[in-house]
Amino acid sequence: MRLRAWFALLALCAPLSAQPETLKPQPPRRKIGLALSGGSALGLAHIGVLQWLEERRIPVDFIAGTSMGAIIGGLYATGHDGQAMQRFASTVDWDAAFAPSVPFRHLAFRRKEDRRDFPSTIEFGVGKGLKLPAGVSAGHGAALAISRFAAPYDQLGSFDELPTPFRCVATDLKQGREVVFSRGPLTMALRASMSLPALFAPVEMDGMMLVDGGLLNNLPVDVVKAMGADIVIAVALEKPPDEQQYYSLLGVAGRSISIMISANERRSMGLADLVLMPDLNGLDASDYARLEEFVARGRQAAERKALWLNQLALPEDGYAAYLEQRRSRLRPDSVRPQLIVVEGGLAEKRRKALVEALAADPSRPVDRSRLETELNKIAGMGRYDAVSYSFLRHENTEGILIRPHQKIHGPPFLNLSFLLDASRQEGFRFGIGGRLTLLDLGGPASEWRTDLSIGQINRASSEYYYRVGGGKWFLAPQAFYLEDSRPLYRGKDQIADFISKRAGAALDLGYAFGRFQELRVGSSTGQARIAVTKGPENLEPLKGRVTDLHVRWAYEGQDSALVPRRGIRATVFASWLLNHPGVDGRPPLADLAFSYARPFSQRWSLLADTAAGFTGWNEALNNRFSIGGAARLDALGRGRETGNRYYYGGTRLLRSLNYESLGIFGRFYLFAAAESGNAWRSGMSALPRYSGSLGLMGETTFGVVYFGGGIGDRGDRRVFFRLGRVF
Repeated sequence: MRLRAWFALLALCAPLSAQPETLKPQPPRRKIGLALSGGSALGLAHIGVLQWLEERRIPVDFIAGTSMGAIIGGLYATGHDGQAMQRFASTVDWDAAFAPSVPFRHLAFRRKEDRRDFPSTIEFGVGKGLKLPAGVSAGHGAALAISRFAAPYDQLGSFDELPTPFRCVATDLKQGREVVFSRGPLTMALRASMSLPALFAPVEMDGMMLVDGGLLNNLPVDVVKAMGADIVIAVALEKPPDEQQYYSLLGVAGRSISIMISANERRSMGLADLVLMPDLNGLDASDYARLEEFVARGRQAAERKALWLNQLALPEDGYAAYLEQRRSRLRPDSVRPQLIVVEGGLAEKRRKALVEALAADPSRPVDRSRLETELNKIAGMGRYDAVSYSFLRHENTEGILIRPHQKIHGPPFLNLSFLLDASRQEGFRFGIGGRLTLLDLGGPASEWRTDLSIGQINRASSEYYYRVGGGKWFLAPQAFYLEDSRPLYRGKDQIADFISKRAGAALDLGYAFGRFQELRVGSSTGQARIAVTKGPENLEPLKGRVTDLHVRWAYEGQDSALVPRRGIRATVFASWLLNHPGVDGRPPLADLAFSYARPFSQRWSLLADTAAGFTGWNEALNNRFSIGGAARLDALGRGRETGNRYYYGGTRLLRSLNYESLGIFGRFYLFAAAESGNAWRSGMSALPRYSGSLGLMGETTFGVVYFGGGIGDRGDRRVFFRLGRVF
């Protein structure tokens, strides 16, 4: 009985003893932070990790990243969920984001001429000595991509006000120290964090020169802890080195940087509560096209730690409250601009054009596509290397802040060009040239441009291009000297060379339609001499005054000056000779060219070129046109067929070799070409010659690489190589 009474007493007391426990306040939820490491395209795996956490209702209260980890972290911090992040990454043109300069289509017309005439992308500044750019890419494309999601948040007082509190890391080259961004323009902070030295130019901000934060802190676990996280999950990106790296210049340099970054990353791993390491075997840091694979690897890395991570999951109502808190901090992703603010100087007409294009109707949201087009136009003028933007909101006023960044190394600018040309029949030929350009000399959009080249073509010219009142009309006086040599053939054999020299001056009046078209009319006068320099001297040299009236129209609508994949290019040139040595009367001349490029897929494209011309000249040494050589009947020697009339048609089928990865150092194609054409004088056959060729074509820092072999219709065979300008 006493035992029963004891149990009864315990039963009565149990509720009383338990009651105080139910009244105790629940401990606060432990705050979770995520640290994302840098790693270029490898950083796309972070998206998969975040998707997995969202599906398991695991909150991220703080997030920090470096380089690509900063970009993905910034996307998440601005309110994007995992699926939206993947959609965003799939829409980014990574080639444009990492391109050395603004896309060719968006360059000003004269900058397109520079790229075509001097195809090397290396541009020197000329002031107190020669200065190279601070990076291969100025980061214009990257800044535009970042602005697409960061622009609405650039005015925040602190990154703690973002939907998810955020930090990113950069390195200050001046002080040699780590910089943690917690405030300021989010766009510029992210752009600084991803500025891999030598690839991207540093970001100038508040007296600092900022580059990639991975140099000192590639996995910012300590930064997340300092934000207040109780639990830190680190996502590290490391893959076993490729043995082939040890046997190439770029491979050794890349592996050396990886070792340096890995050292500071491993120290950070020791500070984290949990480390996720996606398996990245078979993937590369430039494989931006393989987004889905990266996302899958990130999800798999989280799944391997599911037992531990699932303990952090919230109940449905708790996670709903977390999501609602994030949504409450979202900002509209557009503005209805009532004002346009431009940092720094910009020509008044260009500023007015911006206002007209972007803020003509303040009741309508800004068109992002049109906004980026206008910023590309600014970057394509030549003075600026990058332009970013932010959205402004103050009381009832909305606007856009535009930040053009003037090139550090100039103006003036010096563009260089190299030409290496070799074939079994003609041997090896070399040329080098340069173009010096002084911008805005004498008024907005006016410039002075001087060319000098030696080697295969010897040329010196200087043109002052004056835009009347800064408008569309221009005057262009020019002085020039040109010396060119051309082979003479008998059958397949080269029997002589002759050289033409011309010196004089010209004056053109023209109209600049915009980025794509230019029309100019004018006159030139000078002295010319044409003579045989070696071989049988059975032709008397011609010398005397040359005077003409001429007109030229050009349309530049392709996406590249070197190997276009899309668009149209056309030129029309006509002249009337007033006098010329060896030419009677005043004969006309016309020369037309047309080029068409079209892609069939990401790998395949077609490039077709056609041209034709005629003159009223008919003297032997005055052959105006020639056919033969690289991209002009590949199987024939340079200038094999000459005459006063010509036609040409060529088609090239291109297959890209850079489909899977980013072509940072160039884009390369396999090509198959079919060509026909001829040049002739009166009394000669006008029947076409034919050529077929196969080879490799590529766009590089120094111009086009054109290598292959061709077979002609009369047994001609030629192996050729050219580095420099082809088309």
